[in-house]
Amino acid sequence: LGSVTYAPMNSVKNASTTTSISFPYLREIYGYMLLGYSSLDSFSSMFPNLSVIHGRDLHQGYSLIITNNFLLHELGLKSLMSIRRGNVIIARNAQLCYGKSLRWNDLLETKQNHIILRQNRDNCAFCPTCPSACWSPTQCQKTCSANCQGNCVSEKVCCHEQCVGGCYYHNRNMSSTLICNACRNMRIYATGICVQKCPTNMLKNASRWFRALVSF
Repeated sequence: LGSVTYAPMNSVKNASTTTSISFPYLREIYGYMLLGYSSLDSFSSMFPNLSVIHGRDLHQGYSLIITNNFLLHELGLKSLMSIRRGNVIIARNAQLCYGKSLRWNDLLETKQNHIILRQNRDNCAFCPTCPSACWSPTQCQKTCSANCQGNCVSEKVCCHEQCVGGCYYHNRNMSSTLICNACRNMRIYATGICVQKCPTNMLKNASRWFRALVSF
């Protein structure tokens, strides 16, 4: 998917903290994601498996913008492991907790990018059930061992070096094949395998993406 904008412009009068909109199969966004002006209290059910924001297309230099969500209590992006390009701004979410607890530098592939957190709720920065960083009171930020370089399915199980944003077990069987959430370079779509360069017997399909505007 290219870029995602969710900005329903909810008013306090008709505010709902939940939504039926969900993208359970969305694991990577090629462009940016803007989440704003909603009454949701969490984005957990909307993006349960989003792992990578590539940032190939940016919004004013940002790849992740979360702003003016007046009932947002938690980010809930528990699967997010990599922001490959672009800055991040999370601002003016008056009820938002735990944003400052997150290890944002672990998510950024380019360390020169900036993280801006301001005008959120600051008196609830600590996670009640996690050792340090959390997306919500019950969703800890995933930790990878040093040799996994931030690319793992669990703390001690690393993903293939061509994966980015972690991986998952095929058929949810811990003895089955590990599938990359996204590829560092390119994917052979017939097999789903990530590779560094296109095999000599195949042709590269130019990357194409589109922008999704979700507004209800």
